[in-house]
Amino acid sequence: MKTVPTTTSEELVRVNKALKKKFQDKKLIFGSGSVDAKVIFVSEIPGADEERESKPLTGNSEKVLHQVLRTLGIDKKKIYVTSVVKYFPTGGKIPSPKEIKSYVPFLKEEIKTINPQVVVTLGNMALNGIGLRQPLDNVHGRTFNFGSYELVPTFHPSHAAKNPQIRGLMEADLAKLKELLKKPVEPEQA
Repeated sequence: MKTVPTTTSEELVRVNKALKKKFQDKKLIFGSGSVDAKVIFVSEIPGADEERESKPLTGNSEKVLHQVLRTLGIDKKKIYVTSVVKYFPTGGKIPSPKEIKSYVPFLKEEIKTINPQVVVTLGNMALNGIGLRQPLDNVHGRTFNFGSYELVPTFHPSHAAKNPQIRGLMEADLAKLKELLKKPVEPEQA
């Protein structure tokens, strides 16, 4: 019997259903954007605004990210945005390391499904959630090879919105995207 390969969007639906099944008591906020994205931005945890709009990044944070992308000539419609933790914690409390860790397999599956060239982490929690246990201040703007994609850690846009110095660092970090996206895509090894 011949199996029909699933499309990326069907795979994402499968990942999201698995998330819903595991976290039935949470109002989940799934990733959004192009399923053909070459760049995935991974945020930390959704806030109240993100929960209200059911998007992983909204308000000033989304505005800052889109402004920086426009400056770089990257179409915001060709990216995918998600978060490590997929719900707004009650009372805005920061999830425990154990809670964060429970979402990581789903994040990794989401990234694998989209299959980007570059993953950009936005903030410390996103950086740690993706598996790089380093302080953001030590590694922002550097590029790390994570096998099927390059990782670029940078600051969360909410910090960049409040601090012009951080915004400048974020812009410099993301300027590397243009060069990384010009690199030829290596075919996957069987």
